[in-house]
Amino acid sequence: MLGRTIHYLAVTRYLRERGIVATGDRWAIRDWREWSAYRKARLFDYQPLTWWYVLWAIQIVVFVWMIGWFASAGGALKFGMQTYLAPAASNPDGYTTVFDVTQSGYRQWSFAASGLIFVAVGLALPMLMRIGIFRKPPAWMQKWFPRVFLGFAIFWTTSCFVATYIDYRRAVNAIRNNRAQVIEGVVTDFKPMPYTGHAMESFVVQGVGFDYSDYVITAGFNNTSSHGGPIREGLPVKIWHLGGEILRLDTKKPNQSMKVLNQGKSV
Repeated sequence: MLGRTIHYLAVTRYLRERGIVATGDRWAIRDWREWSAYRKARLFDYQPLTWWYVLWAIQIVVFVWMIGWFASAGGALKFGMQTYLAPAASNPDGYTTVFDVTQSGYRQWSFAASGLIFVAVGLALPMLMRIGIFRKPPAWMQKWFPRVFLGFAIFWTTSCFVATYIDYRRAVNAIRNNRAQVIEGVVTDFKPMPYTGHAMESFVVQGVGFDYSDYVITAGFNNTSSHGGPIREGLPVKIWHLGGEILRLDTKKPNQSMKVLNQGKSV
């Protein structure tokens, strides 16, 4: 949208005011033909090419973004929301709390807030079409496309906010009202997630399985070992969980649990 605005205000108007028509040239894309004509006219008038450079810089940024998007979709590159790790706090039984949903806050807000970008675009579409920044579409599309686009953007953004916040409040209330199940034991059958994703990280404690990923939007714990998470094979843990989500995670160093066992034997 920024590129279209600059193109209209800086390039299209400049060419119209001077009666310059962008010919076929060597560019198949119309915008690029106009940029080429704009560049030639500016050089002929010995004027700076500031906006020409800005437009090409935007093209490069968009191109890099598209490569990143396709890489992310294909699994070569992943973006996710990592778990907030609580400040280390040792308990009397030797465990250290590394995650607590009541302390992490509503971490999923940024995912839902990304939809506000599309809401803003939807609100601006009618004006952008009227002033000519976008090429004028058929009358029916000019009337209905902005409405459908804006309606879907609002629906998606609202749905994401509601769904993620309900998930967060459910998790917090489960901890505060003692409705979460508690399990304690040693991590077994640990399967780490590759750094690029493609699989969930999983482990088992006392016959109960857990799986999670940095790339899954959840109120619960989801920090995998490949992204700095604490879970390892043989790690003593104490877990508060509900519906498969880890709401609180306490860990203990393996040597600490061995000391406790040895002290019990000596007694």
